[in-house]
Amino acid sequence: MAENWNFYLTNVDGHPASIFVDLGMADAAPDALRPWVLRVAVKMQSAREDGLSDSEEAETLDAIEDALFASVGRGLSARYVGRITTQGHRDHFYYGKSSNGFSVAVEKALTTFPQYKFALADQSDADWDVFFDLLYPGALDMQSIKNRQVIEQLTSNGDDLSQPREVDHWLYFPSEHSREQFTRQIENEGFRVETLANNEPDAEFGFGLHLARHDRVDLESIDALACDLLLRAESCGGEYDGWGCPVVRGE
Repeated sequence: MAENWNFYLTNVDGHPASIFVDLGMADAAPDALRPWVLRVAVKMQSAREDGLSDSEEAETLDAIEDALFASVGRGLSARYVGRITTQGHRDHFYYGKSSNGFSVAVEKALTTFPQYKFALADQSDADWDVFFDLLYPGALDMQSIKNRQVIEQLTSNGDDLSQPREVDHWLYFPSEHSREQFTRQIENEGFRVETLANNEPDAEFGFGLHLARHDRVDLESIDALACDLLLRAESCGGEYDGWGCPVVRGE
């Protein structure tokens, strides 16, 4: 099971939240040997006005996370699966064999941070519902993660994101009818549209579509466009399979 840690910004109970989660855990979940979710909520000392963490406190919060991992993760052989930062708190989530020793392990970890208040919670969660329903990103948040990864790859190659360029998108549908439904939605939006040959007749989503248009690829612009295409594809029963573009370097 390979770790695949990533983060995304979202809202939890109507408040801004930053979620840091091991996406790779989804491939092995639920873990039948670890049916108990263990939660440690740490109250931050200098949260921002929006309830998220401040950079000045980052070093201490990282140290707390490391101490918890040493005591709960290693000490109790529990899986660390993610954390949520929201409303002035940072909540850490583990899955363990039981709650035995949990409170003692947390108190041991936080002994060197007496200025921080914390609270504990634990419950049986054999299906890992907390992981999938609270931590793991939904379709739109997952698309935003992928968008950011593509942009990071572009910038690592010297891309000037301020330069518009032709951007390609790929989508797949379960039938020709659903593909046509989608095509009608975007026919006046300036895309060059190409239907893709169905080389796998038995594939569930065998009716492909390639779109191309001159667009900006800064995160705000491309995230809005990709998420819009995803939602429209889903409304027609299809799937959005991402975007790509050439690297455009500055002068």
